[in-house]
Amino acid sequence: FKGVMNEVAEIDHKAVIEMHNYLTSVYEEGDARSALITMVQTLHQAKNGLDIVSGTRVRTHFARPNWKKVFSRVASTHKGSRIGVFYCGPLILANELDGLAREFNHKSSSRFEFHKENF
Repeated sequence: FKGVMNEVAEIDHKAVIEMHNYLTSVYEEGDARSALITMVQTLHQAKNGLDIVSGTRVRTHFARPNWKKVFSRVASTHKGSRIGVFYCGPLILANELDGLAREFNHKSSSRFEFHKENF
């Protein structure tokens, strides 16, 4: 997986691909411990250009994301764009992400396309 992330980051010369990792087993968003880990991560990435967890340029977020906020931010940042959402994991979260993609297709000018993969 690390190799794929590095490869995608390397070929994205126009910076059209936005990738995020979420380490959800840490702490809840807003928890002081998550904030400390995030601060260390930010400093490490600024100094070395690499994520402290994955060893790639793709930043790892600590704690469970608020997916509605994530979709809202992406829709606002990429207005009118076609946005691919790629997911691999449990079906329950796949259903949530697919539902949010459909919801934001109606709420925004962006077009989300949800794709899931099972390994």
